[in-house]
Amino acid sequence: MKSSASKELFLPDFDVLVNKSPIPLDAELQLIGITVDEDVNIPSMFTLEFAGLDERPLPDIPLIDKPNLFEIGSEITVKLGYHHGKLETVMIGEIVALEPEFHFQLPPSLRVRGYDRRHRLLRGRKTRTFLNKTDSQIATQIAQEAKLTPQVINSKVTHEYVLQANQTDWEFLQARARQIQYEVVVEDKKLFFRPVGNDKPEIITLTFMDDLLEFYPRVSAVGQVDEITVQGWDPLLKKQKIVGRGNKEGSKMGGKKSGAAQSQTAFSKASGVWTSHPIRTQQEADQLANANFNAGVLSFITGEGVCHGRTDLKAGKVIKIDGDRIGKQYRGQYYVTAVNHRLNARTSHYGPGGYYTHFTVQRNAF
Repeated sequence: MKSSASKELFLPDFDVLVNKSPIPLDAELQLIGITVDEDVNIPSMFTLEFAGLDERPLPDIPLIDKPNLFEIGSEITVKLGYHHGKLETVMIGEIVALEPEFHFQLPPSLRVRGYDRRHRLLRGRKTRTFLNKTDSQIATQIAQEAKLTPQVINSKVTHEYVLQANQTDWEFLQARARQIQYEVVVEDKKLFFRPVGNDKPEIITLTFMDDLLEFYPRVSAVGQVDEITVQGWDPLLKKQKIVGRGNKEGSKMGGKKSGAAQSQTAFSKASGVWTSHPIRTQQEADQLANANFNAGVLSFITGEGVCHGRTDLKAGKVIKIDGDRIGKQYRGQYYVTAVNHRLNARTSHYGPGGYYTHFTVQRNAF
């Protein structure tokens, strides 16, 4: 792992591939900015910014008029890193938008935008039912319909009847995932349907002596409860009320006291009731109650940070924030919900251009 001091001596580098082939040299010379937004809650996005070259004759607009270079639906692979080091893939997606700009006294320019293949789940609305399936089986079916390879973790609870009511596949599957504290992630052509992984070990450690530049954590007890109750009714077998209670804390991510426990100590006991849709079994009620309880606790500490460009900083993973310049309470593991890679040739308050990674995180305990 390079220190921040040593990284300043390295020039950022990149590779951009269109349908697995490198872009032409003239396009590479005009590429002045790359942005990759990776998120566990929405489709990840890339933006490629090309500036025109003054020496080109005005009628010649190779990036815009060259056939088959950037076309809607083409696959884009973005690799980032540093000279003298290995470039790592940070995104594979598909072009969905082209934004040329034409000026009277300036050369033309172009922005190319696209998403990971989660965007395919946003195409069209459907009304249909799923019978006697788990949420992971539903995710498998939807992934296959989108020509994605499903990589699912068994959600275990079988639902007799689930309705997709005039929703896109993304809206529907994301709603199913959120209520059981799962996430829907796409990497290249694989769709992952998996539990939120805040109980995993950290993949990297960031300190002010090694890459970290800024860190802004926030603690909020608003909305913290010590129990979630899910209520339903069994209309067939026992013909009685179904009650699920969620108060079992998962991993505290190295902390000692969760947000729910601290809020109860500071104020008083509080409970929440979850009534978003009908509950048909005790197993379903228990799953929803515990998932929603732990999802709420995970929002106790949120934060944003900036570091020198790190291709190994990924959404959906756990990192550790450490070092003497971080207050003791705020050192420890954090779950990364979003990562923004920015490589550009423009001047920022860190210096002339460069490659920086912005990130957002969550944590459930001190």
